[in-house]
Amino acid sequence: MAELQRPIIVSDFDGTVYRSDEPIRFYARQVAGALDGAEAVRFLDVFERYLAEGVAAAEGGADQAEAALLRAAEDGWGVVQALADGHRIDPDTVQRAFLASRVHMLDEACSLELVEPLIALYAQLRGEVRIVLATNSPAEGLAPLLARMGLADAFDEVVPGAAKPAGLRRWIGANLADRPAELLLSIGDHYRNDIEPAAALGAATAYIDRFRRADGPATATGDRAEDLLPALTAWAHRATSRNAPSI
Repeated sequence: MAELQRPIIVSDFDGTVYRSDEPIRFYARQVAGALDGAEAVRFLDVFERYLAEGVAAAEGGADQAEAALLRAAEDGWGVVQALADGHRIDPDTVQRAFLASRVHMLDEACSLELVEPLIALYAQLRGEVRIVLATNSPAEGLAPLLARMGLADAFDEVVPGAAKPAGLRRWIGANLADRPAELLLSIGDHYRNDIEPAAALGAATAYIDRFRRADGPATATGDRAEDLLPALTAWAHRATSRNAPSI
């Protein structure tokens, strides 16, 4: 099937292709280092409660302002940013901490769990389906990170610095062109970044809702990527059947 005619899966990276809280914990510790004593302890305590409890952490001892920040944060990376905003930490400090966390991920000592069943499905579908990795992670360091994870050749295209959500919506619009929207599926764990842009254009979506936020409708929703494999397989069957040339 011609490259530009194949159905497309757009896959998120963090929390989708791999899952590990170690890089996020590193990020949180780096950001909390800008605070003094008790404030830093409080920052990390609230962060850990979010990882353990999701939005329920907003009701578990957080003050009103903190609770609002926790409800707004859509993933672990987002909760660090939200707490940094709440503590008025300089944005440049937060950005340096984020970039340091990406460097940390290149270290073999940083444990990263590949979602092997999802990667296996991508490999199975390639050829019939175009598999695209779209991430807000900067281009610098992404290629060696994918190589470290054994994913250097796992995707037909890699889109770093994707500027989600607006950038993803533009990318989807450009790549669908005049083709039916249902020939694209976006999978990810961040509703606003990964799901909303595709849903707004009528494309299929697969939402990994680890924290059970229920931020909006999706074609399929599950706690883990593995829960979504039947939905991805069914979508791929429909999309490739629809896109097959008539005889």
